[in-house]
Amino acid sequence: MDFSFLKSFPPVTRLYLSISVFANFLVFINLMDPMQIFLNFQLVFFNFDIWRLFSHAFFFGPTGVKTFFYIFFFSRYSNALESLSFQGRGADYLYLLFTGNSILVFLKLFVSDANFLGPSLTFMIVYIWGKKNSQNQINLLNMFHIKGSSLPLALMIASWFLGQKNFKIRSYGNNGRSYLLLPGRYLSQVDRWSKIT
Repeated sequence: MDFSFLKSFPPVTRLYLSISVFANFLVFINLMDPMQIFLNFQLVFFNFDIWRLFSHAFFFGPTGVKTFFYIFFFSRYSNALESLSFQGRGADYLYLLFTGNSILVFLKLFVSDANFLGPSLTFMIVYIWGKKNSQNQINLLNMFHIKGSSLPLALMIASWFLGQKNFKIRSYGNNGRSYLLLPGRYLSQVDRWSKIT
């Protein structure tokens, strides 16, 4: 099998996609049970299953159209975001994903049925890309032309048609908005400080 196409992705996106595809494939062929990686705070704190704080972000649910849909959107917009907005700053992009995951883990405290947050992380990336490229024209399925700022709404509607739960849809945009408002400002301060020293 030829995996040379992975070299075209920036390093953080490549790593996330590789782990995600591998995890979803292992679940598909029944070598791994999704219950081994889902986010459960009781197992994290009482059994010290620390990996559950991160592993949930790599799984997109039962293999089907939804899984390919989220992997496609993540690969496309994460690649664009890391290649352009975070060019040469892989650590900053990793910080973005870590911050997004942390916010999602915090939001999980209030909703018990959201155990796999890979779709949430995908929506966060699409939301941030849409805000940074709000005037770009996007062609969806060679039928619809929308602005970049409308892409999160289009993804939300498509997710709804694919059966995604409402809480997750609402929390996605808030998660991306939180990153843009809080840590985004922090990163700009770090850039200024690094130029001074």
